[in-house]
Amino acid sequence: MAEPHTIAFVPTRLNKAPIVFRGMTGREVGLVSIGGLLAGIPLGLIGWWTIGMIAMLPTVMFGFSGIAVWFGGAMMRRLRRGRPESWLYRRLQWIAAQRGFNSAGLIIRTATYRARRDRSFHTGDPL
Repeated sequence: MAEPHTIAFVPTRLNKAPIVFRGMTGREVGLVSIGGLLAGIPLGLIGWWTIGMIAMLPTVMFGFSGIAVWFGGAMMRRLRRGRPESWLYRRLQWIAAQRGFNSAGLIIRTATYRARRDRSFHTGDPL
């Protein structure tokens, strides 16, 4: 029997990552934010070259990061609707494996699986 101050059974929903912002978990917010930072680099470099201020680079990068998190939440909700929690990570792993990165870590097989009986089976009860 459990101690008086411990929970013997912890529901699985308590172990799930909490929703943080606009329907995304903490990891998803980080992924979308990093994607926005990387997407802002080219425009930030153009701004730096045009205006001549190096501060344009981080300003545009963080601006893109904020825009990505704000609008990426709605997109992530649509992508994840009706799918398991690990779908996004498996999808990214699958895309990386298709491009040749860490292809040994993921089994990719395109085949049709079919279940059939080798011999007939009768219960004697006609249906």
